Amino acid sequence: MRNAIRFFLAMFLFLPLSLSAQKLLIAGCNFNKIMLIDKASGTKEWVFDIPDYRECNSASLSKNKKTLVYSNKHEVCLVDFKTKEIVWKFKPEKGQEAHTAHFLPNGNILVGVCAIPQARILELDKNGKILKETNFETGIENPHGQFRQIIKNKKGNYVVPLIGKGTIAEINPKGGIVRNINLKAPIFSVKELKNGNWLLSCDGGRIFIVNPNTEEKLRVIDNSNIDGAKMLFMTEARMLKNGNILASNWNGHSKDKSQPKLMEIDKNNKVVWALKDDAEISNISAVSLVER
Repeated sequence: MRNAIRFFLAMFLFLPLSLSAQKLLIAGCNFNKIMLIDKASGTKEWVFDIPDYRECNSASLSKNKKTLVYSNKHEVCLVDFKTKEIVWKFKPEKGQEAHTAHFLPNGNILVGVCAIPQARILELDKNGKILKETNFETGIENPHGQFRQIIKNKKGNYVVPLIGKGTIAEINPKGGIVRNINLKAPIFSVKELKNGNWLLSCDGGRIFIVNPNTEEKLRVIDNSNIDGAKMLFMTEARMLKNGNILASNWNGHSKDKSQPKLMEIDKNNKVVWALKDDAEISNISAVSLVER
């Protein structure tokens, strides 16, 4: 009996993280909180009430899980995760909007600011000091219609989905256009996959995987082929290690409030998990997986 107990204990120690060990960091437009929740149970393990809430479309936890950064349209804030105190604020100029704020692999913070005549891409250090700034013209007169979530790719360029144009631009650090792909879709979020392809989510209930070199859509998920939910305004989406897609399904522009706000879609376009409905979670447009 003792040997059997030792065997099962050893097996448990070497098991991969289960669903119960997966935590989700969520935020959103029309949602005045940032939460860390347990994926399996929906239990809220950490809740932050955003002061002077405007619109939060980006939230990111540092590698050491000691600080969190988020955008709130009119400011970017760094928060001490333990005390929930705001460490510093970065405020864009009047008339500008900050919609991207996330940690880069080197610990710096990427910030995207919608503005005219030129939008701004900033890299801040841990103290909020500007290390780099790239300016570029979006061709979109209304800052609110320019972009939401941008990334820095492996080449060191910035990938910017331009909502008001239905295009996605790759921009070098000097502000030059490397490529500009017209997908004729208002793209909210972009993620670079390990093979260099882009995972894109957009309004109109669509998720794409695109080869940026050929501009080919390698995969399309929409309401004609999804099984288990209706896709609304697809906001942040991420590829999971198991090959499934974790996607936020924002309902702010829809009368249909019955659809899951967050779901996991498998390789056959079937919804295999959805966040339990919770009145306190009004909407989600930003999500990241936190393994603890």
